[in-house]
Amino acid sequence: MHFEYYQSSINFLVENTKSSDIQMLRINMPIDYGSFAQATSLNLITRKLYFELAKKMNDTKSFTITASLLQDAGLGDINQHYDCTIIPNMGGYKFPLDASLHNKNLIIGIVGIDEVVLGREVYKSDTDWKRNEPIIKDELQKWKNDEAKVNHIHVSNQPEKDQLVEYLKIPEQKISIIPYGVDHDLFKPIDDNIKEKERSKILAKYKLDDSPYLIHISEANWARKNIFRLFDAFQQAKESGIPHKLLVVGKNDEHVQKRAKPIEDIHILGFVPENDLITLLQCSDVLVNPSLHEGFGLPMLEAMACKIPVITSNVFSPPAVVGEGGLFVDPRNVDDICEKIIEITNNEELRLDIAKKGFERSQKFSWSFTAEGILDLCQNYQNDENQNFEDEYDKSARRTLTTICLNNNKLKRRFLSSIVQMDFDELIEWSLDKGLDDPDVNDYLIPLTKWLEKNRKERKLQVSSSD
Repeated sequence: MHFEYYQSSINFLVENTKSSDIQMLRINMPIDYGSFAQATSLNLITRKLYFELAKKMNDTKSFTITASLLQDAGLGDINQHYDCTIIPNMGGYKFPLDASLHNKNLIIGIVGIDEVVLGREVYKSDTDWKRNEPIIKDELQKWKNDEAKVNHIHVSNQPEKDQLVEYLKIPEQKISIIPYGVDHDLFKPIDDNIKEKERSKILAKYKLDDSPYLIHISEANWARKNIFRLFDAFQQAKESGIPHKLLVVGKNDEHVQKRAKPIEDIHILGFVPENDLITLLQCSDVLVNPSLHEGFGLPMLEAMACKIPVITSNVFSPPAVVGEGGLFVDPRNVDDICEKIIEITNNEELRLDIAKKGFERSQKFSWSFTAEGILDLCQNYQNDENQNFEDEYDKSARRTLTTICLNNNKLKRRFLSSIVQMDFDELIEWSLDKGLDDPDVNDYLIPLTKWLEKNRKERKLQVSSSD
């Protein structure tokens, strides 16, 4: 039923607009990729881009950015309210949902079509591959038939662009390269004077003895991350005498745990909070991610920003992202992975040199730069009609609040009845009192702080005058 609630919100706000006076761009950004809190790459890219675009909206007052629901992308007369729709990370090879194709001026981001490029090799089992193979064929046919329905596509690096041209047959001129970013306020080097102390603390938190360690950032699809070859390579490196542990962070399953169990000093941590992830990266000696395929490789860039060297694959995107900030391996060659682990752990001068080069390279990437590239694409679709910025901003903020509420079960249970009645007062109060510090939603609320404060102040004045 929330589709109807969302549409009634749009209609109500449109009917209560004032006169307009400038040409401006109205951007729609679907953000619902599951739970905000799980910080997958889909969520992270969208959250960071919304945050940076919303900051630019506040500064320039020349456009609005609205967070919406992907499943509502084709709802009603949505094209009356937006000049373009940007879906920053569709993930993988799948063609956009039918609903989103009703949006005029559709821009999408694609990252990682490993299933198309490598097929069975990046699936965990024959069963998974047999289930997905016909789906891949169907999606490729959709790209062939309906590619023209997508106005533009952005990818994060040249190898990704080359793969879209080769495998999805997308015209080269329809694809722009806009690198992803890293949050340098979060991912930054730790002071050498406190590194050992912080390492001891974070390892104790996970009931581990204090000793140097390598770190691997995994995911549910451990086959793509090449984790079994990494385990074999690490086992060989341990037998050669390296003192390091291997910490595996991220989603995994019983197959990974079973494979790791007999190998000395592999520790499966699973999902960890973002603050712990940052500390674990900062205190590590090396990030080892020899993936079979990466669309971009955000963990590599985050490690480089923490001045941690990287061991990664010599194929697809990693060389374009990492540059001189890492050592490259043949991901299918266990001996090569092992040799690079031994080389960098036994040569402190090499490790520090690569760390320095990686850190310098990481400074060329930022989410602000990514947002500028996205905004440049969107500005190609600005309409000629005059709009009132304050009116459009107010509508955009209320729609974004509605989206946050509908996409978070905790907030939906608490505030949905009020939102249905177009009463935002309680949600605004919660946003200011708690939401700005809530990692689930604060990237969407912080840019709206002044608007939230203004509305709370106006509400208090209304209450005061009525008493």
